Amino acid sequence: MKSDPVPLGTSLFYGVGQAAESIKNFGFGTLLLLYYNQVMGLSGTYSGLAVFIAMTADALSDPVVGSWSDGFRSRLGRRHPFMIVSVIPLGVTFYFLFMPPDGLSEFQLFLWFTTFCVLVRTALTFFHVPYLSLGAELTRDYNDRTRIVVIRMAFGLVASLVVIAIAWNYFFVAGPSNPTPQLTQEPYFKYALLSSCVMMAMMLVCIWGTRGSIASLSGSHQAARRFNLKQVYIDIYHALQNRSFSILFFSTLLFMVYSGTHGALSMHLKTFFWQLDTTGIQYWQYGAVIGGVLGLPLTPYLNRVLDKKWTVIVGCLGTALANSTPVLLEMAGLMPKDHNILVPILVALAILSTFFAIQASVTVASMMGDIADEHELTHGTRQEGIYFGSFNFATKCTTALGTLVAGLSLDLINFPVNSDPGLLSEQVQFHFGIMYSSVALILTPSTWLFLKYRLDRTMHERIILALSERENGEQVVSLG
Repeated sequence: MKSDPVPLGTSLFYGVGQAAESIKNFGFGTLLLLYYNQVMGLSGTYSGLAVFIAMTADALSDPVVGSWSDGFRSRLGRRHPFMIVSVIPLGVTFYFLFMPPDGLSEFQLFLWFTTFCVLVRTALTFFHVPYLSLGAELTRDYNDRTRIVVIRMAFGLVASLVVIAIAWNYFFVAGPSNPTPQLTQEPYFKYALLSSCVMMAMMLVCIWGTRGSIASLSGSHQAARRFNLKQVYIDIYHALQNRSFSILFFSTLLFMVYSGTHGALSMHLKTFFWQLDTTGIQYWQYGAVIGGVLGLPLTPYLNRVLDKKWTVIVGCLGTALANSTPVLLEMAGLMPKDHNILVPILVALAILSTFFAIQASVTVASMMGDIADEHELTHGTRQEGIYFGSFNFATKCTTALGTLVAGLSLDLINFPVNSDPGLLSEQVQFHFGIMYSSVALILTPSTWLFLKYRLDRTMHERIILALSERENGEQVVSLG
């Protein structure tokens, strides 16, 4: 049973929806911890704990929304109603996350940070989990599924590039009186307002542009199922009983602890460890986006040549090596001090890092659709929502753990709040480098576990053949 290629127009409208997640990720991964820790004066422990609580709450909502949308039935399909109701809440809560009232005590600021982190992430869950599930439903083709994810990721990278360019050229603009505008409060308000408006606009474009695909989705004619929390746990249990998914789930869980810690510390690394000015930070972030753009077209090719498992392994190890190497070299005294030489090296490594990371990211998303096909063969229903929801649950919990580790580590090494990049002691910088680079060791068990993944192209072709024969009333082939 070979699916027809998804029309380009549908793929493009679908891809636009990734902009919301990418814009949120830029704010959360690049600016948020720095903003509350260094600008608002919230301790590293409180800052890390706030993000940890919010991401844990968000993670718990992912499988709930996934299971709920799997069993939902309406004239707008299973996924679109959830996507629609998320638009305004996401835009409003994201703006107020960066608008805490004046005069709050540290604990009150912690509560504000935690509350709006939870609200933003929950609102995005109602869009993004059904959105990812929608993409997996568009086709059953092993290669076309990767193509759709590539298009989605391309829009995400473009959105990231635009946000970076606007942020550093119009909002966080350095001047003689303020060489580090990312450490002052005022630019964040304009940044949050623009980001909120663009996220809502892109979500609406995606919803409108994909409405024509509702009737042809893989699960569009599946019977409705009443939602209850007990069913969520049953669905999660069934998902984890799938060997392919459980391997993907736990190996990615370990990788996201690494990724979450590095992401939470990224602006501390750029501002304090490397002591880059806003131009250097901007070029670094451009490099990260360019690496993703260069890596995207190569992903389908690597999926064909290496298959999906080895594409993920090479991608994860490659990005970790590119991230950790310059920090280790700096601590060994082998990196140049001249920023005219240092910045191009860091930009080149940022390009290399996301070049590898995008291979893994795209391929894992494509694998989720393959696993949903396997689930349909075993259980007779399509439940992309619970797979993406459970997967997001794992990644967000562990990313939250990484953020908490990052916050606690900042306090452990006595990293000062409201500090000046030029006045940070060499001892604190060295301890920061040790902390940042040593997290990569967690990729050893992650890679070992992923080596056991077996759902390759050949096995998937047999699954699709079995589904086709069952739909045609024929004897289903054995997968043993």
